[in-house]
Amino acid sequence: MKPTSRLTYVSKAVPETITISAATPAIFLAATKKGPFNHLHSSLSIVRIFTSIILLVLLTTGTVWAQSGNSSVTQSLTIEVKPITRLTVTGNPNPLIISDAVPGSNLSSVSDENTKYSLITNLDNMKIVASINDRMPAGTKLMVKLSSSKAASTGLVDLSGALSPVDVVTGLSKASDMNQSISYTFAANSDVYEIPTQTRVVTLTLTN
Repeated sequence: MKPTSRLTYVSKAVPETITISAATPAIFLAATKKGPFNHLHSSLSIVRIFTSIILLVLLTTGTVWAQSGNSSVTQSLTIEVKPITRLTVTGNPNPLIISDAVPGSNLSSVSDENTKYSLITNLDNMKIVASINDRMPAGTKLMVKLSSSKAASTGLVDLSGALSPVDVVTGLSKASDMNQSISYTFAANSDVYEIPTQTRVVTLTLTN
């Protein structure tokens, strides 16, 4: 028995009900080309054409990109090294209090070596200078000494009237000196009776 087919539709518009029983490909193709599915066949053909065009464009674009794309790029960088002069200290010295004197001595003194300094510079011919914010009381002295492993210490320097900076370390060039000791010595003549508590500010500066 030959295969049979039965198509049910209402009009030439889009069918509401479609029943296909054992339809062969030839029968279905004929029905879509000449029957109420003619518009469906045309739409499918248009879709195939546009799909082919899009694929061709994508393939062509990819080929052009692969041929014309750059394999290297450039960037502009601005670089600079500024002068570096950094000096730090570890806190403040302990109070310098003279509470006793040596019999027969004309001078009594007390020292503190509890603070340290560190520095770094990328410049040549640098030095450390020290100054005091106010003169010391009559009959007293305040002296400072900075050690150095990279330059020359000027030894124990009297800051008693050093309102203008005085050298304490010289000959620093492109140096990094860490944890070097700072020694303060406060001295008073034997004829100094009593001095109330006072404060002085010492400024250390890394300069050229």
